[in-house]
Amino acid sequence: MVDIPRGRNKVKEPGLIPMINVVLLLLVFFMVAGSIEKFDALPVNVPVAKNGKRLSEGQVIIILGSQKEIVVNDDFVQPEHFMKTIKDQLDESPGKVISLKADEHLPASFMISIMNQIKEAGGTNISLITTPF
Repeated sequence: MVDIPRGRNKVKEPGLIPMINVVLLLLVFFMVAGSIEKFDALPVNVPVAKNGKRLSEGQVIIILGSQKEIVVNDDFVQPEHFMKTIKDQLDESPGKVISLKADEHLPASFMISIMNQIKEAGGTNISLITTPF
């Protein structure tokens, strides 16, 4: 019998390039799937409007809840401290745009009193956030 010399089988190491491809694919997947969306500190049902202009959100965002809760820039504010909070915001920059996002079940009289307080604090640019019809 003839003995044929055979070389030893080399142990193949896993390829680095396919592993990098998989890691980059996972990175892209999670970047797309996990896009971050800002949520309001207080959930509100915004009323529907038949017409209006689409504007970017203002520099001061006020959220009014259905139970008369007040949130200014993601901070809960007591009604008695609202005027001072708005005045402090407007002292930094008097021309700030104030976006008012009120729940559709909130009494109109409360929203009007809030708008009057904003006016007394020096606010002149108020926009109401609604849902398009």
